[in-house]
Amino acid sequence: MVTVVLFVNQVLFTIYALRVRDGDMSYLAIYVPDGWFELADGPVMTWLAEHTPAPELLAVCALRVPSLFELPLGMLAYLTVLNWLDPSLYRRLTSTTVIALMSASYSITFGLIEWELHTPYTVQNLALRLLSGIVTVFALRRLGRLPSAPQGSGAPRTAAELLAFAASTAALGYLVLALYDTVLLYSMGRVGEHVPGAVAAGTVLVAARFAAARLRRRPAEPVPRGSTPVTAGSAVMLGTVGSGAGASAAGGGAVVLGTVGSGAGASAAGGGAVVLGTVGSGAGASAAGGGAVVLGTVGSGAGTPVTVGGPVTAGSTGSDGGLLTTRADAGKVTAGPGVGTLTAGMSWWLALFLVPALAIRYELGFGSWLLAASAGLLIIGAATAFAIFEVYGSLPRDGRAAAARRWLLGLVAAGLSATAAAAVGLAVPAVHPEMRLLSAAALFVLTATVVCAAWDRHHAGEPAR
Repeated sequence: MVTVVLFVNQVLFTIYALRVRDGDMSYLAIYVPDGWFELADGPVMTWLAEHTPAPELLAVCALRVPSLFELPLGMLAYLTVLNWLDPSLYRRLTSTTVIALMSASYSITFGLIEWELHTPYTVQNLALRLLSGIVTVFALRRLGRLPSAPQGSGAPRTAAELLAFAASTAALGYLVLALYDTVLLYSMGRVGEHVPGAVAAGTVLVAARFAAARLRRRPAEPVPRGSTPVTAGSAVMLGTVGSGAGASAAGGGAVVLGTVGSGAGASAAGGGAVVLGTVGSGAGASAAGGGAVVLGTVGSGAGTPVTVGGPVTAGSTGSDGGLLTTRADAGKVTAGPGVGTLTAGMSWWLALFLVPALAIRYELGFGSWLLAASAGLLIIGAATAFAIFEVYGSLPRDGRAAAARRWLLGLVAAGLSATAAAAVGLAVPAVHPEMRLLSAAALFVLTATVVCAAWDRHHAGEPAR
């Protein structure tokens, strides 16, 4: 909706410029950087200009209407990316306080730029931006209360989901930059240059969002041959999963998860909400409970059953070197620690960058490049540190040192490879610095994901040493 309003405004502005100003916008061009006011003057636009009555009334379309809609456009684009990565994080960050801080930061940044340019409409635009800042907070807070993804959706669990997110973000980024270069710079004459890229980006975006939706709701891993059948007395029942698993699960609770792994020989039965039995290789224990959640032993050679009557009881963790989850998708093994670090890092980065994003971006062009780079690197460093700390805590306690060494070596390999790929993206010629940054970021995430996924797969299941 915001994009449509901005596009219509530019069509009306072009009609005004062609009819009233004879295409000469030099009276405004002296206030703005180069690259503005490249008007569309093709046969369609010329016909519209010739047949539009009272074109003088369209003067308001010059440098004013976008002051109302630039803020919601930027905030919606950022929050859309955040929701694609992690809907649960999106819901947490669309609180009134966070949205108000984001709106204030972006509005102040836009206001400072308005004052720096100081066009004949600066005072009017400052008032419009103040109004936009207030209305946008209420509108986005209301939008944040609406369901944005299927129940239980979270951050990407696999490399495929992460790649779908990266492709979606890169495609949306290109479309926003194309909109900026044409519509927001009053240069509809450059629309034709962006049509091939916009069509390609739109195609990638649709395909990536379709893939992301399919991956997000994919079913649990199939039960291999040789497993004992599952019987259920209630809502959900998952039996044994793995190679040579020989146990079954039966229960009267909401969810019962039996043994999972290679050679597992135990069963799980419960009368509570959730029962998770043994997980791992050679596990020989069972779990039974009457409480809300029962987590049995996890790991290699587990041999002690767990029985609880309280809310939550957890057994021990094993040494698979990967990440295990007992969320809504319990029973699936998530991505390894390398891909998990990328997901956590991007979640932290988007959360930390949320409020100062626009200020840092425009500091590059209107302030100190060094200050902007320092602020950006500080946020990247903090996000990386938080992600590493988070994933390190998820590593198995038994053999954690060896698992951590493998994991960190993989991160170094991924980081070096991704940095080299990003350097290529930064070297790509582009009119706007954002296009180079977008190319660099897309290549960085793509390369890092591929390397981390390959590393995790290669080292999965390695014994602790």
